[in-house]
Amino acid sequence: MQQLADKEAIRDLVMSYCRGVDRQDFALLRTLYAPNAVEDDHGGLYSGSAEGYVAWLAEVMPRVGITSHNVTNHLIAFDGPATAQGEVYCIAYHRMPASEDGWEDLVHGMRYLDHYTKGRDGIWRFARRTVTVDWKQIGPCSWDPERDTSKALKGRHGPTDSSYRVLSNPFFARRTPQGGTS
Repeated sequence: MQQLADKEAIRDLVMSYCRGVDRQDFALLRTLYAPNAVEDDHGGLYSGSAEGYVAWLAEVMPRVGITSHNVTNHLIAFDGPATAQGEVYCIAYHRMPASEDGWEDLVHGMRYLDHYTKGRDGIWRFARRTVTVDWKQIGPCSWDPERDTSKALKGRHGPTDSSYRVLSNPFFARRTPQGGTS
């Protein structure tokens, strides 16, 4: 039963990572890595410490229009009671500024090759992440946000995203660097 509970906690960790990146909640992202996290290797875009990765994201992500990380498959294998490895299949969408005016769509299929560790506090965190890109598609942005969805809530970065006011459970609150909520 403990392994089932641990698998679910690890899956929550991965989903929290997706939320943190997509909402640009960098304080949340900092809480997801073990204090001694070895490395985050993001497919040639960044390779280094987990703290450096989050700082890099905070620098580059505000230029991105929107992102959506969608986990499809997630395999987890335990090495021991407090360590595990995982392979996370993900389809990630990024609306990127085009070299000319406007936006372009970048969609890629990738896998996160993860090492997880369970801290003394009982919380699972990333010890190491490595991204492998399996495929990529890039082209002009094809979405007009005012067409067909003009009355829908629009995804936003940070605390202006509707999820922070519509979902009242503290789990969805924006995280502070100390791990609390703001």
